[in-house]
Amino acid sequence: MMPLLAALLGLGLALGSAEVDDRGASPPSAATFAALGDDAVQDLVILGEDRPILLRLRVMIGDRAFRAAWAEGVRAYHARLDGNGDGRLTTEEAEKNGLFELLKPATQAGSAPASGRVEVDIHPKDGVISVEELTEALRATRGPFQLQAAATGARRTDALFDQLDRDKDGELIRSEMETIVGSLRRLDRDADELIDAGEVSLVATPDSSPMMMQGRATRDSSVPTVVELSPGESPVRLARMIVKKYDTGSSRGPGRRDSRLSPEEFAIPAEAFAKADRNHDGKLSAEELRAYLAQAPRDAILDVWLAPDASSKAAAVAVVRGGDGGSPSGMTVRQLSGGLVEIDVGSIRIDIHIDAGAGAAGSTRKGLQAQFEAADINQDGYVETHELRQDNGLPSPLTGRFQAIDRDGDGKVYPRELDEFVAREAVAVQGRLTMTGSDEGRALFGMLDMDSDRRLGAREVIETFGRVSACDRNRDGRVMPEEIPHHFRLSLDRGDLSFLLAQSTANGAVAVIGGVIAAPSRPRPAAGPNWFRKMDRNHDGDVSPREFLGTRAQFDRLDHDHDGLLSADEAREASAGQTARVKGPGD
Repeated sequence: MMPLLAALLGLGLALGSAEVDDRGASPPSAATFAALGDDAVQDLVILGEDRPILLRLRVMIGDRAFRAAWAEGVRAYHARLDGNGDGRLTTEEAEKNGLFELLKPATQAGSAPASGRVEVDIHPKDGVISVEELTEALRATRGPFQLQAAATGARRTDALFDQLDRDKDGELIRSEMETIVGSLRRLDRDADELIDAGEVSLVATPDSSPMMMQGRATRDSSVPTVVELSPGESPVRLARMIVKKYDTGSSRGPGRRDSRLSPEEFAIPAEAFAKADRNHDGKLSAEELRAYLAQAPRDAILDVWLAPDASSKAAAVAVVRGGDGGSPSGMTVRQLSGGLVEIDVGSIRIDIHIDAGAGAAGSTRKGLQAQFEAADINQDGYVETHELRQDNGLPSPLTGRFQAIDRDGDGKVYPRELDEFVAREAVAVQGRLTMTGSDEGRALFGMLDMDSDRRLGAREVIETFGRVSACDRNRDGRVMPEEIPHHFRLSLDRGDLSFLLAQSTANGAVAVIGGVIAAPSRPRPAAGPNWFRKMDRNHDGDVSPREFLGTRAQFDRLDHDHDGLLSADEAREASAGQTARVKGPGD
């Protein structure tokens, strides 16, 4: 009988399943991105505690700038809305396919439409909607780039810090850090070797006073965490927001704002501050800030390449560069995977996650399928209009989409029509990017969550001691809340279709079910041989002794670095050795 270990390693060979590799491809050169011009550029400003960080985002989809790819998708969408294929999209065809319903602004339930998001009315006199008219209409509500950012909260630490601080003295001492791995494992209440938000409350602990902290005023928490600045846009709005955020006091005392920024309030390099201070009064006005921002070099450039086919193995590659194409100065950059980057800027940590959109259509299809099953009261396999209000008298979320989904107009919606509807709408957003920015505060959880999936896997737990200990900057054996990096999270998603899961409200607005600000849980991409992926039952990218189907001696033999986990690379090495033995040296 074949030994158990050989049988396990041979499983992938027997099934003939190709290995999945998430290690990514090499990104295009900086010159290639620069050659695409403004169509590939989106500037972002991250409002840190003491100063803004200017980040330039440059995105390619295939060999095109993302705005050009978005425009191409709109043209393809125009053709799909043209029901009879005569090359003319009439308003009747657009209405039948639900275009006007989809152009309504998406909002959070119970809130007003976002600023600048207005309902678009396109009814040309000749009754025919051109590609240009459709492009402009979609640009207003479903344009090539959308930023979703939460306002900054007054935060000290997260609940994870408080749970690890056993003596509740507001600091982590050496003895608490040495037992941190065991302390974290005790939080895994469902014993799935993952610690998620359901097991650790991520609600931040507020500062003792919303206005004053340690004798000084706090920053204005109503200003968003991340602000977008489009190419050619005047920085006047941004300058005003910066003054509002960083102006904490004047010479008359803390808390008495003077609408100008001192070097202590706005901690840019001294030489840059002096140059921006045109009247040499030692402070920057909103107008001086505007002039500074118009010419200020970007702190870093984030170049992102996305494959035309989102399902390809190396679908997203990101690299952080300086303005000259080399490494950015004053920053520590860690490339964790092709689409996952971590940046340290002083006491600020920025986690960047790139999602190529491979699962966007699938997750939306599942959501619509759930709405379909809830509406199909008599369970006959299709939904009719009279079933849309039979759920306790409440309208089904499918109500506003029914006509668009019912492509043949027979008054019935079938599952296949749901699939066709999602496929049609996916064409329009294939070049659309959504950036979600959130301020995690000085949060341990975010610092430990290396892959930004909102849960801590076994490997992340093992590495906690080193990461937490590294926060002890003065080497006094204690980690104070102020020593934990201020953590920002940026998630860039392509092809977001969550608006299709919205429902119409009584006033005609569209309410998004769930919420759009909180970053979703992001399981790691499947990697490694087939047998490895099957054993990785919690999908955290590693196989623990508990998940491993062989003996402990066999596990230890494969665990080359003896860290107590099998990685995808260790599994590849094991499979490569098994393949060589199966084929033989002469094959």
